[in-house]
Amino acid sequence: MTSRARRRKLRRGAGAPSGAHPASPGPVVSGGAAPQERAPLSAGRPDVAALAAAVIGPLALYVATLPRTVVLEDDGLFLMAGVHLGVAHPPGYPIYTLIVHLFTRLPFGEPAFLGHLSSAVLGALACGAVYACARLLGASLVPALTAAWLFGVSEQFWSQAIITEVYTLNALLFFAIWALVLLGARDPRRRWALWCAAVAWGAGLANHWPLTVLATPGLALALLPAWREVLPRLPRLLGVALVTAALPYAWMVWLSQQAPAISFYGPIDSWSDLWFYVSRQGYSEVDASPTAGWSDRTAFLGWLAADIVRQTTLPGFALAMLGLRALARGGGLLAMALAGSGVVALLGNSAVLIALLGFDFDPFRLAVFRPYPLICYGVAALWAGIGMQWMVDHLPGWTAGRWPAQAPGAPGASHAAWATRSPTAAAVLVGAAMVAMSASAGWPANDRSDSDFAERHAEAVFDLLPQGAVLFVRGDAIGPLGYYRFVEGRRPDVALYSLQGLVLGNRLFDPLLPREERASALDRFVDAAERPVFLLPDYDIHPEDRGFGHRGFVLEVLGEGSGGTATLARHPRAERYFLELLDRQPADVWERWQRGGLLFHYGNYLGLLVVVGSALSEPLADLLERAEECYPCLLGMAAAVLDNDGAGRVDRVAAWLARAEALHGRALSKQQSARVFFEQGRLAELTGDAATAAARYREAYAIFPHPDADAGPALRRLGLAP
Repeated sequence: MTSRARRRKLRRGAGAPSGAHPASPGPVVSGGAAPQERAPLSAGRPDVAALAAAVIGPLALYVATLPRTVVLEDDGLFLMAGVHLGVAHPPGYPIYTLIVHLFTRLPFGEPAFLGHLSSAVLGALACGAVYACARLLGASLVPALTAAWLFGVSEQFWSQAIITEVYTLNALLFFAIWALVLLGARDPRRRWALWCAAVAWGAGLANHWPLTVLATPGLALALLPAWREVLPRLPRLLGVALVTAALPYAWMVWLSQQAPAISFYGPIDSWSDLWFYVSRQGYSEVDASPTAGWSDRTAFLGWLAADIVRQTTLPGFALAMLGLRALARGGGLLAMALAGSGVVALLGNSAVLIALLGFDFDPFRLAVFRPYPLICYGVAALWAGIGMQWMVDHLPGWTAGRWPAQAPGAPGASHAAWATRSPTAAAVLVGAAMVAMSASAGWPANDRSDSDFAERHAEAVFDLLPQGAVLFVRGDAIGPLGYYRFVEGRRPDVALYSLQGLVLGNRLFDPLLPREERASALDRFVDAAERPVFLLPDYDIHPEDRGFGHRGFVLEVLGEGSGGTATLARHPRAERYFLELLDRQPADVWERWQRGGLLFHYGNYLGLLVVVGSALSEPLADLLERAEECYPCLLGMAAAVLDNDGAGRVDRVAAWLARAEALHGRALSKQQSARVFFEQGRLAELTGDAATAAARYREAYAIFPHPDADAGPALRRLGLAP
């Protein structure tokens, strides 16, 4: 046979080991088990079974623990957008919206359950993609399956796989792209893998483009071994990716023009509108707080590093460091690509992301940040699988490659078989222990199968509204209340509007109008309304020259000329809900945050009852006694009294604020923590103690030095600089 014929035969794959491509460099984890003979990822039965287990195991866990009804975060917003095929919040997430829509069309379950199921399926598939990456990096079946499950049960990823959120899709696309890139780089003739990776990268841009862009340098680094094949095709690959990204956004623009029931900003009418939407310019104040500094960023980075160790487990993290070392061994372009791609992707979704964001490091912002770096947990789990493979290959005296091959029935054959099985058995035990440790740690926080916080709030609010009422909502309340009104159809007689002009298609005004113009539009609406109009207590605009009928958790707008005064009445339903909130243990920081806001506003209502001298019957005395053990209630009561009749109740307000100061460690944000010192400053100023007032205002401003903080104007009123 001529040398040319031999080369043709090799290119066709003649003589290649079963399940391996002749051009493949083989697994990269080296050791005494003759890793060049370890079968790579294939379509054989063992791989198919292990891949199925990598997906089905986490999926079963997610289905068992996902909420059966709407929860907080952005759950209600995505459910509404999905069910009504509308436009979600910036940058729009058109692909995920369509996925949720398709899932909610399934003929079983409530829409909330089906929306949560969509994230569960995407999350389980992401675990399958981690398995594929581990196999392509040289792990055998058990270590690869361990990596997939270790990622699947990590607390933060699990928490997003059971609610309607975009982050499981982002993780799926990232690890799918990485697997395709590894597959294409192993054999440049598998061009289809690179084209599929380009399509998946474009889909990532159409889902969560900031996180996709931050991970892209790591993905590009994995292509280095095949750069000669990739470089000539790069313009076409990028073209395919950009078209894939553009098409969903074009569809989103078209959807916005169809007047859907759910559309965050309304119609997208121009390129500038589209850029404003996709670039998330409206979130600039949310993503960057003027009170955040590098100490906050350092704290976030420290928290994330510790959390990765915690969720990967200590043995898993040790294996992850070992796995990273194994990938980097040998040097050269291949080692740089395989080890460096994960490192760069992890740093992009952690250190770089934290540097770009300007979050205050407090419990609430930590809850907001927590889903962003999910890829980091997956990379750490993947490295743990590679580390486990390295350990299996180097178990002294056990590694199968150290035993000579034995014919069946020959002396020593059973001993050789045990030597072959032992490393795998050890890997099974270690992997199962790590997965069990991580799952048991995450179960208390992520078993949301009986969650009903949002439902109980919606029921309480709807119960306080008369027939045919109009209710204006804003902020985080719009998702759950909107879900029950526009998806499940509860209280169809109630007309629900957004006080910010956001999300709901029945908006009264452009959400980008100045505050004064929005307030004028609300005035005109109330003037023309023939139905009772209500606001939630956290309003940011309100009709001029009108009072309120305060019902604890909702405010009725009174007739024109009522002079801004409030009328108060006892409502048994509100009182029962208040006591329920006090006794309730929130499931997560989001519930703690909303619970705190509700208790602050009800405390404000109780403070007003004290001001007007309502007869302190035993039920009200009981309510006040319970409120005096609650930090947000104490602040709400003190603020109401100081706003209305503080001079007559100085001792009582001072006692409330002293108690609040003792409890202020329960605050979830810098603003909440500073509030007690600001109110103490107001009290001191009211009693003529300017020195104490200034000291308290300065303390409040030091905690929360925001330009809009109330302490700044208070200090200037005293002739002092903030």
